[in-house]
Amino acid sequence: MESNPTNVENTFSNDGPKISFLETFYGVLFTPKKTFDALYMEDGFTIVVYGILAVFLSNFGKLEPGSYGFFKLISIEFIGFFAWFFVGLFIIFFSTVFKTPNNSFARLLGFTGLSHLPFLLLTPIALLNNINPSIYTFFQLIVGFWSFILFWISLSKSFQLETWRVMLLAIVPFLLGVFLFAFLIANVLGLLFSGLFI
Repeated sequence: MESNPTNVENTFSNDGPKISFLETFYGVLFTPKKTFDALYMEDGFTIVVYGILAVFLSNFGKLEPGSYGFFKLISIEFIGFFAWFFVGLFIIFFSTVFKTPNNSFARLLGFTGLSHLPFLLLTPIALLNNINPSIYTFFQLIVGFWSFILFWISLSKSFQLETWRVMLLAIVPFLLGVFLFAFLIANVLGLLFSGLFI
């Protein structure tokens, strides 16, 4: 049986991502809802790879101006990936507890990773720190707020839920984390002071 060359080409073209990383990069920054809707149809592997690339690149923008060293870069990358993964793990855990629909861990990681992309813009903006540090601080606030908005949109599109339900889903683990951290600090301080005064 002879294969039709056109069919073979179509098969290979359908196997690849329908939206490239560069299109995703631009789309997440300027048309996030439309881009996340398009990415929702991609396979989990592609979305995770895009998320990893986004986190890796955005971590460069989180380096403080003038602190460009190999060990600084390694540490900021490690902290960035660690925080990204465990925040996603907490959210997916609570989404399972609350029986949230469409709780795909791969898609959640990819989408939230892409929400970090505005931080990449801080890399060239860091040059302004030498001219005027207050200008750089101003842009830091804008980028941080921009990324925060993208984070909520990414969660909403990942779970296909209304914003208020997504906020509840993300705030609960955040408050739990704050409570556990405060509880740990209180116990450590309690042990220290009890040791000092006994």
